[in-house]
Amino acid sequence: MPAIEKKENQNNNISKRKLLIMFLAIIVTASFLYFAFIKKDIKEEIVNNDCFTIKTRTVDGASMSPFLQNGETVTAYENYYDCNEIERGNIIIFNFKTREGDYIKKVQGMPNDILEFEEGYIKINGEHVLNSEGKKYKLNSVQQKILSIPLVDNQIPRNGYLVLGDDIDSKTFDSRQFGYINKDQVIGKINK
Repeated sequence: MPAIEKKENQNNNISKRKLLIMFLAIIVTASFLYFAFIKKDIKEEIVNNDCFTIKTRTVDGASMSPFLQNGETVTAYENYYDCNEIERGNIIIFNFKTREGDYIKKVQGMPNDILEFEEGYIKINGEHVLNSEGKKYKLNSVQQKILSIPLVDNQIPRNGYLVLGDDIDSKTFDSRQFGYINKDQVIGKINK
């Protein structure tokens, strides 16, 4: 091979290496900026609020699996909803006045949402309710009655929240077993 072609190949290889190194440097820099500034701001938005206390809680049971595992430690922002609105998709901790212990569930239905049942599955505002793995929640006929009785025009009561575990099994202790919860039962927000 002539010396000129050999030198051109070496130059091409060096240029490709330089491009690859520059590309990797851009990715590393962008990742750093995201985690250092953007992601940090999201967490600070929650942590800098003075209207709640931060506590750690341990998940007890498998009803929130696979999203939360039995024995997993989570951060609870107690009294968070004294200053903030409950939103669909929030993981909350709540209790019952008539039952001992606190419960962790995901808010799937909001006040005034339209709740329907289709072939044993829950639909809210025309969409199937899905867990963190994209699976539909199944109901038996008794659970459907528990959720249907307080409905007027298929709307969730104005002070009611449909809360479900991440486990789609109909035996999971969630709104399919006890109905809707009220805001005054909510202790706070869970952050994984």
